[in-house]
Amino acid sequence: IFLIAFGERATSTTYVERTIMSLRRRGEYQGRVLLLTDAPDERYDGLFDENVIVMHPKEEHLKTDFDFPAMTVKRFKTYIIDYVDMVPELDAVEWIYYVDIDILFGAPFRDLIQKLGEENKIQGDNNFSSKLYFFKNSFVDQYVAQSGFMIAQRKTSNTANHCLRLWRSVIDSQLKLEHDQSSLNLISKDIESGKEHRCQLVIMEQGDHISFPHNNRDLDAMAKDSTYTSLIHIKNTSKSTSFGEGVHEKFVSDVLMLSDDEMKNGKLLEKTTFGMSHLS
Repeated sequence: IFLIAFGERATSTTYVERTIMSLRRRGEYQGRVLLLTDAPDERYDGLFDENVIVMHPKEEHLKTDFDFPAMTVKRFKTYIIDYVDMVPELDAVEWIYYVDIDILFGAPFRDLIQKLGEENKIQGDNNFSSKLYFFKNSFVDQYVAQSGFMIAQRKTSNTANHCLRLWRSVIDSQLKLEHDQSSLNLISKDIESGKEHRCQLVIMEQGDHISFPHNNRDLDAMAKDSTYTSLIHIKNTSKSTSFGEGVHEKFVSDVLMLSDDEMKNGKLLEKTTFGMSHLS
């Protein structure tokens, strides 16, 4: 699982801690997590178990001439295979799952991957194609994909990285874009027209795999039944800051399965604006 946490708002809040805590508890996943962050070493020192690898971005991967600074961070999604390649103990890893840090895990992660695999025929592919898997974007009709969760297959062949390199190339050629989904749209059009042959974007139905709570009622209903989708994505909108304080605390504490002692850590429960587009 690959996480990216950049900028003051990401590294000075508990987004990462909450995502990993939910992954380990409700997600029942104890496997490797790679966190790419520009935070100083001491920020996450000693916070996580030995299966969490903290890495820092290479300077040559930083591109800062976008009209919207958040694209500097979003662009790092296109490097997920490159950074996994830098860690020798991850040599056996075949599949990489990118997850936004405003996503919490609400159910066993391996069950989610099994279901998505069955529904979308996700399996090892040894041909010369390159595929990226995204959930369908159900909020903005103009966007093909919802880029907060992505699956990529890692192979020894350079074709594995073709889609990600193509995505990066399109992002770099469109400096005025505000969202990385816009660049995925351009790739999708090239695929449909036949201009692009080696990359495939597989758009997965959301089904009951991921939810996007928008208001107090959504959060309260989830926490009341203590029943959650596999992924819970708190979208970065003005609505995310309007959750009632008590409702928000109840929701977060239940999803994270916090103990009484952990509840005393106000940082884990604080209500903040989620999402990368606020990072600078």
